[in-house]
Amino acid sequence: MLAVTCLLSCKTHDEPVVHRGFYYWKSRFALDSTEASALQTLRTETLYIKFFDVGWDELSRQQAPIAKIQFSQKPPSGVSVVPVVFITNETLQQCSADQLAQLALKIPQLLSSQLSNNRLPAPKEIQVDCDWTATTKDKYFLLLQLLKKTDLFKDKILSATIRLHQVKYRNETGVPPADRGLLMCYNMGNLTKPETKNSIIETSVLEQYIGRAREYPLPLDMALPLFDWWVWFRENEYMGLVYAETLHPTDSKKWRAPKDTSFNGYNFKAGDWLRYEGSDAAEIDKAIRLLKAQRNCDEQNIILYHLDAKNLAHYDPDALERFYSGFAH
Repeated sequence: MLAVTCLLSCKTHDEPVVHRGFYYWKSRFALDSTEASALQTLRTETLYIKFFDVGWDELSRQQAPIAKIQFSQKPPSGVSVVPVVFITNETLQQCSADQLAQLALKIPQLLSSQLSNNRLPAPKEIQVDCDWTATTKDKYFLLLQLLKKTDLFKDKILSATIRLHQVKYRNETGVPPADRGLLMCYNMGNLTKPETKNSIIETSVLEQYIGRAREYPLPLDMALPLFDWWVWFRENEYMGLVYAETLHPTDSKKWRAPKDTSFNGYNFKAGDWLRYEGSDAAEIDKAIRLLKAQRNCDEQNIILYHLDAKNLAHYDPDALERFYSGFAH
């Protein structure tokens, strides 16, 4: 394991090596022609596929797998698969010590079953995604240590997602016992505040968090956003997120309901308003320049979130290519 990690983290290259990846965050794996073409055109090496979530079942008072992926087709040949498991922070809050130990056995059991049932090759890396807090870090870090001792994990690279605040305040949040970290370079603002401009990606906010990222003890890979949404407010109270393809952002990037109305399953009252937030290509380019200066390893995975034809439609091929190649020089 040490040798594999060294190959990915030690400074041995004259020029940085960039490995290209996409997240796949749907409950059914089935690529359409646009998505398959993007993988090929962009020379994507790795798909980070969410295999399942671990949530907390209040009725049974125990952890439970949810949103397990179904494979309608196999991933393209030549593209490696990294299984991702998302663990809710509530699960960590509620788990007893015994339940935590059980979880460390159940996760590899379910992953192994999914890999076997879908005839997928043994992965070289497994990623755990969790927005842990100062109050749950001890449980989370113990869970990662227990996972690394299981047969499925012990000969694999274990990567853990890292939020921006966990880089800036690592003395408080701690550093997970993983082989690599994946810095999530999105969802960086408070979307519930009416005055927020764009909570998905805003380089002025990014700068406030990554000033010492190069000093982070784990080699850091980077994930960039390709998604958008509308943020719903009633007066100035946050109501939730709206996914509405029929709405198109104006110059003000706001929409206000002129009367009580319903569409796409949402019921709006007169005066409700929506703020559009997206992942603008120019803003991503600025973020890349900032992140390059904080690179702490010479071999790095760059992952775009996430692979979906609707997301890809927002960008021309040159922009998507630039999101990877921008890290390489």
